[in-house]
Amino acid sequence: MTKTKDEQQLEQEFAEFIAAEPLAPTPALDDVILKRVARDLCPARWKIWARLTLVEVTAGLLTLTICPQFGLGFGQHNEFLHTLHAATTPLVFYLLCGLIFVSFGAGLGGLVLKHAEIRTLGRQKYLYFTVYSLLSYLGLVVLGSEAFVIISLVWVLGALLGNILTFAAVIRLRQLAN
Repeated sequence: MTKTKDEQQLEQEFAEFIAAEPLAPTPALDDVILKRVARDLCPARWKIWARLTLVEVTAGLLTLTICPQFGLGFGQHNEFLHTLHAATTPLVFYLLCGLIFVSFGAGLGGLVLKHAEIRTLGRQKYLYFTVYSLLSYLGLVVLGSEAFVIISLVWVLGALLGNILTFAAVIRLRQLAN
């Protein structure tokens, strides 16, 4: 069996490598390599939490585009979601909303994080997801309250204009009638 030129060259380079004098890396290079390996094998927890939070928040915002509750996206006229809301008890519906809201992000997080990051997260994932879920809820309450307050302010403005214009119109009509 004849070897190709590339195979012969690879074999010659390997033989030269084996015959060469051992060369130890400098202490500085050795230190850099050890730090990089340690960083890759045991990433900082705060970086993992930050990365996972970025994925979760992005996914959460994407799921809000179909959520009819806050009127942020396409969910305002989604018949399936309205039918689901009407067909289930509020507890079940909100349980499903919570599941949908965070499951997409958790799934993406599981895909995006590296094995070392998942391993480093370990049992702290339960703490992370508990804190994230609570903060998401609080964020939605604030978002919902803010949206309600803004809508209420617009309603108040409309009511104010309606009162002033209608009152002025009635007064004008009375003056014309006299």
